[in-house]
Amino acid sequence: MTPRGSTTAWSNWARTVRCEPRYRIAPRSEEDIAAAVTRAAERGLTVRAAGSGHSFNPLALTDGVMVDLSRYSGVEHLDREGRTITVRAGTSLAEISAVLDRAGLALANIGTLAEQTVAGAVSTGNHGTGLKHGTFADQVEGLRLVTADGGVRELSRDGSAQSLRCARTAMGALGVISSVTLRCVPRFRLAATERTERLDTLLEGFEEWAGSAEHVSCSWLPWNDTVCSRLLNATEDAPTPGAGRRRYATTLSEVRCGLVGLAAGATPAAVPRLSGFLSGRGGEPGAHVDVSHKVFTFPQPVKFVALEHALALGDVPEALRRLRRTLRRAGRYSPYSVLVRVGAADDAPLSPAYGRATGYVNLTVPRSVAFLELLRVVERELRDLGGRPHWGKAHTATEQVLAPLYPEWDAFQGVRADLDPRGLFTNDFVARVLGLVRPAGKAG
Repeated sequence: MTPRGSTTAWSNWARTVRCEPRYRIAPRSEEDIAAAVTRAAERGLTVRAAGSGHSFNPLALTDGVMVDLSRYSGVEHLDREGRTITVRAGTSLAEISAVLDRAGLALANIGTLAEQTVAGAVSTGNHGTGLKHGTFADQVEGLRLVTADGGVRELSRDGSAQSLRCARTAMGALGVISSVTLRCVPRFRLAATERTERLDTLLEGFEEWAGSAEHVSCSWLPWNDTVCSRLLNATEDAPTPGAGRRRYATTLSEVRCGLVGLAAGATPAAVPRLSGFLSGRGGEPGAHVDVSHKVFTFPQPVKFVALEHALALGDVPEALRRLRRTLRRAGRYSPYSVLVRVGAADDAPLSPAYGRATGYVNLTVPRSVAFLELLRVVERELRDLGGRPHWGKAHTATEQVLAPLYPEWDAFQGVRADLDPRGLFTNDFVARVLGLVRPAGKAG
């Protein structure tokens, strides 16, 4: 272990949270992870795992032992016939996609940030979009988990289905994931098209819109009455010439939003005027065809903070109507669009999509106090409609708020008490959202 000092300091990708763990290790093997967990338990220290740091909250922070998995990466096994891939926990989604692409395979659905590590994407409820697709963790066939006793449990859909269901979205509260086995599909291309329509028209036919393509999303600037939809469907068509450059159109749009955020400073009311001044072509990728993972993702160089809540699909129109009313009344806006995506129901007890077809409402803001206050305004509206927060994004919910939203909350707590009876894998944030570890059968 590396003792506390300048080399142990860690901060997340957005540079919004920071800690100095007493020990920070970069494992080279599963045995290294197990040894670090064992030594931490012997010394009475807590353990948290970290990857690329794409969570906006203090999820990975610790003053004990940090297991830094960001370089614990690589493919352990690729089964072309069985269409599965087993990777180390710190492997990025970009690396997985590239390996699968060369093998004629792909992940069925991923989110927009390919730099995220696989364990982080699994643990926080990361997702793409599409009513036929669950969260990213729904593609997990099995994983290996280093638990509080230093042992390694191999969880699979066959032999340990209940533990795997809980571990698929667990915020690192059950142990340190060392490897993940993912289900794959044959390599495919996506045709991306866009359309603009009135917001009210989309809301009136929202559930029809949600199923109008295999993968749908829409972006809405709350001071406007129009919304831009992005529709993705599998195709046999050849890639569009220059398709690889289309991804950077979205990157350029993000850069413009970042510039507006800097120019607006402490005055969110100025955002619509500044956004109009900096608007122009090149901010949207337009219609094109490319290999799936390059259509799903885009490079993101701009640092920001985001909030997202998962709602029952039918509640999304009311959520957007409330946000329109609330934000316009306040006259305060973010330069980033409100992003709406959809997903299938999930069976992981702590999945934000548990048990229901889901609509995800996301708001991104610049990293300044004036803009961060917008997140609190939006959170109140989404929470009032039974929204479940994305575990890796900003929110203020506590155990008391969250427990009634998850029908299998107590089932998860039972597995947690079994795998981590002394609360080794906790920190202040985990204790806030999950509570302290309690003996099996004891309600919170």
